[in-house]
Amino acid sequence: MKLLVYLWAPFANLLWYAHTVVMASLSFFIWPFDGTGDRQFWCARWWCRLVAWSIFARIRVHGVERVRGDRSYVYVANHASLIDTPALFAYLPYPFRIVAKRNLFFVPFMGWHLWTAGHFPIDRRDPRKTARSLRRVIEGVRRGRSLAGFPEGTRTPDGRLQDFKPGLFRIALKAGVPVVPVTIRGTFALLPRTTLAPRPGSVDVIVGEPIATTDYGERGVDRLIDHTREVIRETLEAGSPDRRG
Repeated sequence: MKLLVYLWAPFANLLWYAHTVVMASLSFFIWPFDGTGDRQFWCARWWCRLVAWSIFARIRVHGVERVRGDRSYVYVANHASLIDTPALFAYLPYPFRIVAKRNLFFVPFMGWHLWTAGHFPIDRRDPRKTARSLRRVIEGVRRGRSLAGFPEGTRTPDGRLQDFKPGLFRIALKAGVPVVPVTIRGTFALLPRTTLAPRPGSVDVIVGEPIATTDYGERGVDRLIDHTREVIRETLEAGSPDRRG
């Protein structure tokens, strides 16, 4: 089995890049005709489903009935693998945007999509520019754009849940929108950060109950972080929803 994984890995990675080129180009051509960015989100959704299928990742989503399409949220998810981003884009039920380092917006194809689809660049080289970038994100969320991200900041090196950084939670508090904990199970086994050879397997994306930020206030960011992290930790330890008693 391990030999087959390593034999398939170059083709899987090639397909990953090919899907990126094709779907990002399609997104770019749709852009002038897409005032909301929803059609471009459709491109990202199918782009990520193609990626998942090409690496034989069977992704199931649970709990989508807990969120609504007529309001905005800040989705926060644990981060164990490069597969986490495709899992979110492919299977969260409603359009959202991400916050990413500004230099990623200049990467060919992927960057074109990020710019034109209305995702949010963060310029960390200058504190004043960072503050302006965050104000734009907060206003975008207030205007109805949901946001998704990984509060750990980087992929876990060992599969364990890391500490959460406060940035996404402060955005949710200032924008006055709920935080939605999203637990991603199984991606570390498929593609840990120590390898570029994806393994086939199952992934569960579990959408938790929205957490109202009005219960915390702007000074309650630490309590909000602790609550959200505990929900994700408990869900990780509980196992797949299909196998719970």
